Amino acid sequence: MPTCISNTATTVRLETPRLVLEPFGLPEHIKVWCDMDMDAEVMRHIRPPSPDMASARARLAQADTAGTQIVGNWGVREKESNIIIGRALLRWLADDRGVEIGYRLSRTCWGKGYASELAHRIVAHGFDTLNLAMICGVYQPGNRASRRVLEKCGMSDAGTTSVHGGSAKPVMAITASDWKNGPTKTFA
Repeated sequence: MPTCISNTATTVRLETPRLVLEPFGLPEHIKVWCDMDMDAEVMRHIRPPSPDMASARARLAQADTAGTQIVGNWGVREKESNIIIGRALLRWLADDRGVEIGYRLSRTCWGKGYASELAHRIVAHGFDTLNLAMICGVYQPGNRASRRVLEKCGMSDAGTTSVHGGSAKPVMAITASDWKNGPTKTFA
């Protein structure tokens, strides 16, 4: 099995006060992603969990080669413990609406503000370094926590998309100009 499953050339390492976002692809990144993919609670707003490690690895390979270009792809490491706790990415949304932020964290890290912290850092990177015009986030209607993370990044409602699973899901977005004039909270 490959030790690096990714169609991206992300080489930049990002940091927040509590997290390191490192280029995704190490065996420990893949193991944590697969563990999360088999966790029914982590997957509850995404899709049914993978039944076993082989299925999870196959889903990762499919997700990372499924046609949409990945712009940034990070394994998320907690600084204090030095443990991998999740994955985050920027990728083109399949409907060409723009670049989408995505993230998934291990259940043991929920409720600590890590999702907001990493999302804010990635959005800043997308606008300040990659010069993206717009960044969006797609979430399940019942996932209030994910919506709140996107709101904290200054995103607002931007319609729906059916690219994830075929049914309409809400989209939130922020433009580069709104970012420069908007969210003032920093985590660095």
